[in-house]
Amino acid sequence: MFQIFISGKTAVAFSVLSALVWTAASPASAARPRPRALPAAVDFTADFKALARQRPWTCAAQPAIGVPPTGWAAVADECAWQNRLRMRRWSGPGDAKPGACGSAQAQWWAWARGAAPATAAPAGWRTTWAIQSLIDERGAEKRIVVMRRLPSGEWSATEWRWNPSPRAATRAWQEGRWKLLAERAAELRAPVEAAQGAPQARMLSGVLEANLGMRAGEIGEHGWKWQRDGLCLAVDEVGLGQQIMQLPYSSDDSRLEQRAAMQLQLARRYPKAVWLTNFSLVPAPPNERGGAKFYAIWTEQATLKGQLWIPTRGDGPLVRLRLTAALPAAPDAPAVARAEQAMQRELMALASRWAARHE
Repeated sequence: MFQIFISGKTAVAFSVLSALVWTAASPASAARPRPRALPAAVDFTADFKALARQRPWTCAAQPAIGVPPTGWAAVADECAWQNRLRMRRWSGPGDAKPGACGSAQAQWWAWARGAAPATAAPAGWRTTWAIQSLIDERGAEKRIVVMRRLPSGEWSATEWRWNPSPRAATRAWQEGRWKLLAERAAELRAPVEAAQGAPQARMLSGVLEANLGMRAGEIGEHGWKWQRDGLCLAVDEVGLGQQIMQLPYSSDDSRLEQRAAMQLQLARRYPKAVWLTNFSLVPAPPNERGGAKFYAIWTEQATLKGQLWIPTRGDGPLVRLRLTAALPAAPDAPAVARAEQAMQRELMALASRWAARHE
């Protein structure tokens, strides 16, 4: 029988060494599980089954939703959640139809917005967009739209509609799934470029957007394009300048001599023009507030032109907006008259919209 005597420092070192040896030899330490990788995020705009958490089926009933623009074909119509969740998908061409006023996607965007006119979605389609979304959750039926360009150059548009369940527990669960779809659609929303330039130019851009309403409109490298009564209108010029011949802001100060002198200047500037409406004061509707606005309509060769002049208060600049539309190569008198009336209605609408928003 014998005893081993270990000093205090030696005992501590021996204890630590023993623990390390036991840990290295421990099976539990060797089998410690590694952390699992998180699953990849699911794109609920592309996987309807994952969104619904059940296998979808072909919808039994097909409620009327209107006829989509020409060239768009339905490729899917599926339902889930006792037909309370519905997905529709269309495919569209990559190029504009010959003679069309704007691209196929601009036409479809206007048609999609028509079902929810009060949404904050931009009215005009931007040619720089490769994807855009619309989320409308104001009514009893919720609605989400996503349109995107495919690698092939064609376009795909998808719409989801959800009628919440009357049962509270089921409705809460459905709302959680719908929220995931809405979050994904918001991520895909393309930004709307802010208008550039002087304040009055930015104000005029807002007027054009508001005036478009539910009509198909497109904003490209060369400005706006939209349709009015068979005319394909385009913004030819938006400018600010100094007051011309001191055009008055108040309609009461407008004089016939001023307008005649202005018409003489225009005739000298555009010697080949055929004047359909001379430089005139825009007639203001009863009780409409705001200042004076002026317009003129003329043709040059096969192009119809209409222009607004909007004086601003004080020493502010003169706002100018010119619209153009192509006419047939040899239009007859009735066709020209109809085109002039359509141009006049659009100029009057823009003038009234300016007064409502900025005066």
